[in-house]
Amino acid sequence: MRYSGLTPATREQMLRAIGANDIEALFASIPAGDRMQRPLDIAGPVPEAQLWRDIDAMNVRRPRVALVGGGLYQHFIPAALERLVSRSEWLTSYTPYQPEIAQGSCVMYYEFQSYAAMLTGQEIANGGMYDGSTALAEAVLMAKRLRPKAHRLYVSGALHPEYLAVLRTYLSFQDGIEIVVLPVDPATGRTRVEVSEADQSAALAVIVQSPNFFGVIEDCAGIAADAFTIWCATEAMALALVPPVPCQIAVGEIQSFGIPVQLGGPTSGYFATKKEHVRQLPGRLIGRTVDADGKEAFCITLATREQFIRRDRATSNICTASGLMCLRAVTYLSLMGRRGLEDVARQNAKAARYVANGLAELGIPRVHSGSFFNEFVIDLAAHPKLHKALAKKDFVLGLPLARFYPKDKAMKHRYLVNVTELHYPDAQAIVEEVRRHAVGR
Repeated sequence: MRYSGLTPATREQMLRAIGANDIEALFASIPAGDRMQRPLDIAGPVPEAQLWRDIDAMNVRRPRVALVGGGLYQHFIPAALERLVSRSEWLTSYTPYQPEIAQGSCVMYYEFQSYAAMLTGQEIANGGMYDGSTALAEAVLMAKRLRPKAHRLYVSGALHPEYLAVLRTYLSFQDGIEIVVLPVDPATGRTRVEVSEADQSAALAVIVQSPNFFGVIEDCAGIAADAFTIWCATEAMALALVPPVPCQIAVGEIQSFGIPVQLGGPTSGYFATKKEHVRQLPGRLIGRTVDADGKEAFCITLATREQFIRRDRATSNICTASGLMCLRAVTYLSLMGRRGLEDVARQNAKAARYVANGLAELGIPRVHSGSFFNEFVIDLAAHPKLHKALAKKDFVLGLPLARFYPKDKAMKHRYLVNVTELHYPDAQAIVEEVRRHAVGR
């Protein structure tokens, strides 16, 4: 659906330009008998999301239900976003080497940095990363530059397995870094930090994801106050409600902000930290200043020359920043605003709790007791055929965790269920459909 930003004022301006008195004059050549003389019989005005639902309901084949997250999430994207991101102001150079011809890109990166810092509670943020997993790897490399004598890295066992795989790949080219995976409490789903505060303080870093891969919000109990903590988040929508984790570096994925799932990519990541670490910050930093005429101007404020010409000595390759995806995130956040983003996040939380409680009444309770945002794990051992039965009806009840933990027998019948604002109006119907297939199985 295309978005038109036409206003009464611009409509009048266009009519004057073509010499027409009103809109009716444009249809004068159509015989009166062939024209509809009454308004269209449609309900409205209605919210955009509801309009899309009504259009989908007209399809012969009903819409597919997919309660799948695990790092990529289905969220509503306003039609205005597509119109705005295609404006010519953003069609500037790939990297804003020359700010005089790249003000559009510079403004976008500056706003992206501002939003990332606000959402994470950090002091500064860069102009974006390739994605959440590589942002995490870059955070560990930055920690190594800041703490060169430290070699032990503590990683939560509830970190997204694919993020851990990317991290291992990056660190395979680093000498002497030992990864210690912290256990997960099977009851709460939270990380157990079974390491002394002295060992944590001397470690390279402690990595925690919240909400974690199992959807549980970490309480970070046991993490030393002076430990170099890296906070990772794959569901950016949670940042609107979940309090920031005390940390030195905050990284994550921004796909939830106006970026469709689109077969797994492209997406983009964020990277935020303290001002004292700015010289080790990977990527570029865009700043606001004034030009020779005293007008507001934006330009690259900080980027080491090695990032342009000597990549082997650079803090990162800045070309891995997904600028177009950052633009989509900035546009989404600008359209939503603080209140809109919080409202959407609350719909996520409410819908997820309704579905979780409904499944529990059917004998499919949550596996973990820890607080959650919009994802949770269920165990279908008592209903081993339910997932496949629903899949035949175009209903995917969660992501199979056995895919990520093939050697863990406990994961054989466990599924990670994700519920977003798109499922909010259908939460009751979702539970009822599961009920129909679960009875007698």
